[in-house]
Amino acid sequence: MTAPTTVTVAIINYNGRKFLDELLESLKRQTWQSFQAILIDNDSSDGSADYARNNYPWVQVLPQSQNLGFSKAGNLAFASSTSEFVALLNTDIRLDPAWLESLTAVAMTDPTIAAVASKLRLYSDPQRLNGVGGAMNYLGYTWDRGMFELDEGQLDNSEEVLFASAGAALFRRSNVLSAGGFDERFFMYHEDVDACWRLWLLGSRVVTAPKALAFHHFGGSTREAKGLDWRELIGERNNIRALIKNYGAANLRRALLHLLRLRQPARRKLAQFRNFAWNLSHLPDTLAHRRKIQRKRVRTDAQIAHLIVQSPNVPIRL
Repeated sequence: MTAPTTVTVAIINYNGRKFLDELLESLKRQTWQSFQAILIDNDSSDGSADYARNNYPWVQVLPQSQNLGFSKAGNLAFASSTSEFVALLNTDIRLDPAWLESLTAVAMTDPTIAAVASKLRLYSDPQRLNGVGGAMNYLGYTWDRGMFELDEGQLDNSEEVLFASAGAALFRRSNVLSAGGFDERFFMYHEDVDACWRLWLLGSRVVTAPKALAFHHFGGSTREAKGLDWRELIGERNNIRALIKNYGAANLRRALLHLLRLRQPARRKLAQFRNFAWNLSHLPDTLAHRRKIQRKRVRTDAQIAHLIVQSPNVPIRL
């Protein structure tokens, strides 16, 4: 490996005080010590910002006057850094000591690599996977590869994937900024899918680093407050916008028509129609983004079709 590269590790926090000690102590023990840490606090009410400032002076705390959500906070992390690489973290994570070194080692093998996914295991069941990179079907529904499987080394080779979960991933800052950063219409969820999809369209690559191990309290930051049904619905709303922005015309038509024709329970179908209505209300802005992306893209849908599962089925249900 070449000389150490300084990495900015940006923690996006909202009322995550109960997770901070474990996360920051595990970050402090990293084998890759050439990093600077920032904590972007989204107007927490649990004293997170003061606690981090008083107990971890090596962490730069950036308190916000309102909850920016993940996308705006992530973009703030990219804008606040001058490092070549920015690692993003949720608070509900414990890191293996070699996590950052393993991510950086993979990223530095190829300048076209713009995002690197960690291997996440479930904190509550440490031998079981939370995921190693993300997959998406052609309708835009996503899942974490290997989720809930026992980790028996089945995903231990570094592979290309459509997206890296931004809750514990490394990004090449210049590539992300060139691609427009995270979509700030996405308060949370699907922002990493959308951004990595754009990275692929614009000529970059997204890969996994299976030696970059982290343990995740799955749903720890939102399960109690909102629930998984809310998470799924917000994800679908954002998914529809991502489809409109990123797909070529033929695949966009195919996906939207199939989504509208999906047979679902009445309550769930009504929620889907509300998600389409939200997208109709934001369509001018979405189409403006689409025009920029489609003008700049250097890869066709066909060239990245191997990264998108050509089936309407989703193998993982939460």
